[in-house]
Parts: sequence; C-alpha cells; structure tokens
Amino acid sequence: MPTTGMKCKTAVFGGSFDPIHLGHLHLLHEVAERTDIGHVILIPALISNFKQNSNPASFFQRVEMARLAIEDFKEIYPADNLALTVSTIEGDRGGISYSSDTVRALLPDYGVDGKLFFLIGDDILEKLDKWHDFDYLKEHVIFICFPRDGVRRSAQGAEIIFVDAPVFPASSTKARAGDEGMLSKRVYAYAKDHGLYKA
Repeated sequence: MPTTGMKCKTAVFGGSFDPIHLGHLHLLHEVAERTDIGHVILIPALISNFKQNSNPASFFQRVEMARLAIEDFKEIYPADNLALTVSTIEGDRGGISYSSDTVRALLPDYGVDGKLFFLIGDDILEKLDKWHDFDYLKEHVIFICFPRDGVRRSAQGAEIIFVDAPVFPASSTKARAGDEGMLSKRVYAYAKDHGLYKA
C-alpha cells in the first residue's frame, strides 16, 4: 500500500504502446497498490530511439488506444486511487523521442526535489545506460522498476526504486499477433475497427 504521510507524486510512463495492453494496466494497478505515486502520465513515443522502424500503428492511433485503456483501467480496477493522463508531448515535439528531452520539459511542473519519477520494467535496465543523455537522466530521474524475476540489477549509477509485484504475462508482440486476451475491451475494439495488427 502507498506510504503514509507523503505527498502525492507524479510519475512518467513512456513507451511505444504499440499497442498498450493489459500488462501495462496491471503495472499501473501495482503502482497504485504499492507506491505513493498518485498520478501517472502515459507518454506514447512518436519514434522510439530503440524502435525507429517498428510502428504499424500511427502515433495518433497509439495515443487514442492509451486514452481508451485509461477508461478500461477505471472499470478493471475501480478501487484504485490513481489519476491517469495521456500526453502527446513527444508527438508534438517531433523527431526521435528522447526521454531526456521529455524529462526536461516535465520536470518544472512535476519534479520533486529536482527529480522526476519514471516507471520502467526490468527489461529496460540492461540498456538504460545507452539512453540518450544518460548523465542528465541520472541527475534528474528516479526510476521505479518492477523486476519480473525478483532480481535487482544496477544501472550505472542511476537511482532506482525496486517494487516487487506479481507479473501479468502480456506483451505487445503477442497483441500485434492477434492475441485478443492481451488487450482491454475498448483497445481491442479500436484495433479491430481500424484494422490494426491482427485483431
């Protein structure tokens, strides 16, 4: 449960969200259950630095699916007291989506003591030090990581808070391959209506 006596904090949750799936929503549920984060900003990447040629869904479509997923989240986890918003900041900025640029833009409004919270999975840790302007991120980001195998790994001096939580077996790859069980109902309906993936 969230730590008592602490202010509501905002965290960034970025990614391709191609598509956003039930695993992402489960992670948000665990944020609500196990941290003192009170607000999460979902930020679909326009062009991920690590996936520059792999977006079958447009930026607009991925933003819309994220917004629909928030509606589904409220129905799936009605007791969760977590505010969720979607930002188009990386699409508005254009070009490759660098997290360091996004942190610079959001830090004045959402930072705590000069740092911004950033949600990641443990699959990110191995390449975290390869992120653009990593030295800046180490100075201004507190990463909140959900290790899938219980192993806590370091990441070249980055500040990381590890949160142990059950893992939801979902992936965007399976969703794109047509596994409707990976998607919440509104997201699945949208993908089907727009001929995305194999929905």
